[in-house]
Amino acid sequence: GILFETGSDKINPQSYGALKEISAVLKENALLKVKIVGHTDSDGSDVSNLDLSKRRSAAVKNTLTNDFGVSADRMETDGKGETEPSDKNTTSEAKANNRRVEFIKQ
Repeated sequence: GILFETGSDKINPQSYGALKEISAVLKENALLKVKIVGHTDSDGSDVSNLDLSKRRSAAVKNTLTNDFGVSADRMETDGKGETEPSDKNTTSEAKANNRRVEFIKQ
């Protein structure tokens, strides 16, 4: 998956393999459009987490566009903050799982 550090929209370097795979799928399917939705863990305020989740999805879109050549008009971004966790926010590992983006086929 695509992971981030706490409180950051900087994509972890180990996520570039996943981004490369996603860009390959998008390039193979020229009509495919996706919505990139950012998420956060529960640390911080609701307002700051919503902003951070939106910045995370934008960072992924920018990376796919600038580093992998995917057309920006094929991607839409959104953020959900901490409202849709994929794991409980009780351990550092679980919180790391919640700092993510998801791709939704349009």
